[in-house]
Amino acid sequence: MDNTSNNKTITAFRPRLLYCTIFIWNTLTVGKFTAPLLQHLSPNNFTDGIIGLTFAIQYGIAGCVSTWGGSYADAQEKKSTRWGYGRIQVLVMFLTLGTLSFLGHTLPHYMNLPTDTKFVLVWHVAMRCIYAVSLGVIAPALDGLALAHLDCAENSSTVDFGKERMYGALCWGLGSFIAGVGIDQYGFNFLYIFLIISTITSYIGMGIYLWGLSRDTSGNFKKYSVIFDDVSSSNNNGYQNEETTPSGNNEKDDGISNYELLHMICKTNYAKAIMLFTFLLAMGIAVVDNMAFIFFETLGASDAMDGLTVVFTVAVEVPAFSIAPLMLQRYGCGRMLLGAGVAYVIRVVGYTLIPYGKMYIVLMLEILHGVSYAGSKAGSVEFISRSIPDGHEAAGQGILMFVTYSGIVAGLIVAGWIQETLGARFMFRVMAVIVSIGLIVLLLAEILCDKDTIRPSKKEEEGEGQMTHSDSCQSSASAFADEETEKFLRTLKYDSLGKVSVHKFVYNVLLSYLYTVTDDNNGTTLLGILKNKWVRDW
Repeated sequence: MDNTSNNKTITAFRPRLLYCTIFIWNTLTVGKFTAPLLQHLSPNNFTDGIIGLTFAIQYGIAGCVSTWGGSYADAQEKKSTRWGYGRIQVLVMFLTLGTLSFLGHTLPHYMNLPTDTKFVLVWHVAMRCIYAVSLGVIAPALDGLALAHLDCAENSSTVDFGKERMYGALCWGLGSFIAGVGIDQYGFNFLYIFLIISTITSYIGMGIYLWGLSRDTSGNFKKYSVIFDDVSSSNNNGYQNEETTPSGNNEKDDGISNYELLHMICKTNYAKAIMLFTFLLAMGIAVVDNMAFIFFETLGASDAMDGLTVVFTVAVEVPAFSIAPLMLQRYGCGRMLLGAGVAYVIRVVGYTLIPYGKMYIVLMLEILHGVSYAGSKAGSVEFISRSIPDGHEAAGQGILMFVTYSGIVAGLIVAGWIQETLGARFMFRVMAVIVSIGLIVLLLAEILCDKDTIRPSKKEEEGEGQMTHSDSCQSSASAFADEETEKFLRTLKYDSLGKVSVHKFVYNVLLSYLYTVTDDNNGTTLLGILKNKWVRDW
């Protein structure tokens, strides 16, 4: 009897499961209802300027913690005996910390403390600071886990990050709508009950994800040691499975510091332009994410209407994340970011033209947020993931968070002061000018600068024929026997940001095939024989 039907491959659950549960949790702890909540908790203390300063402190702490948080998550993953368990443990610990800090906002009320005292103000700011620590670890750990998973799984690569992240956007919209309706019906206490439910759901989601990893039979989520010898002397296309033990192995990149990673990312003018634009766009997006609901109240919006605006943003954000891999492959990271910036400028300038009571215009403008946020997130994450060595996914995303949150801090400080003194409409115009400056710089870099600075994604590497795995199941070293030839192939194939010219792609597929064929007499590859004769004349 044929047993093939009984040997079907069981694959692990995708990271989208984690994005779904954790982003509903994010909706409550750091979503757009946080500013109205603070005003509700202490109306006299939390003016527009104080709210902006509070969020600036929160994101400043998160940004400083994020570089450490990403490295810590990577380190815990290396110590773990099973793939993915280290980062999941980090997520559980800091998600618990974030939940407790948010619930801490309820204590002054239950202790019957006056809401307008300085102690109450300091208490609420302290709770946001503690929450910032959890945020600074959860975000890079989650994105790093997703990128590592995609790099391991078959038929996927880090380019597919948007397809996973879109589920987070979908649940962000769902959670915001439920929160808005719940606040209208039951008041802000609804947030605390919903938070407890979402926390338990997140624990269950992470448990299911780990269960899926334990059932996986594809062999992709194992820990490997890289073989640097001749490919022909090893099985499995150049890498060998080793016993699953804590990673005390001598991996080549283990000693890389965050400063060295930052230097790798910003080594060219084009990369510097991308990071500057990411900083400036973060300034603008932070204002919309954290202070827009206060502005909408001046237009006559209810809490339910505020929640509905998020649904409209997600209506475009989800498909934008879905097509992000295709857009990245076709246009590259830089042009994705340019599109995000243009959408943002149009949106906030539109805010300044809306009269009182015309919230339907806001709903139409919110559609542009899906383009700006999805484009900026997918473009920047992919740029960072291709600029750093494998095994440092969370650390790389921690550096991206540091740059992003630095922009958020600057944006909230400036925007809070302008909104309190000159009004929200003037503040949005200033944000449009700031992001426009970043657009001009990035556009000039896109036109003038050399963009051949980052390594290809795994999907593109598969066109070269051989793949390797590091101890955390990422391709971190060459499977080519001739390291010099590998560099030669890469420089031919990748023009800029992973965009492939057709004739070079076809040509290099041929070269890759020739390299896998060896001369039976002396074991020399045919590519090695032919290279000096005609390759350089191409």
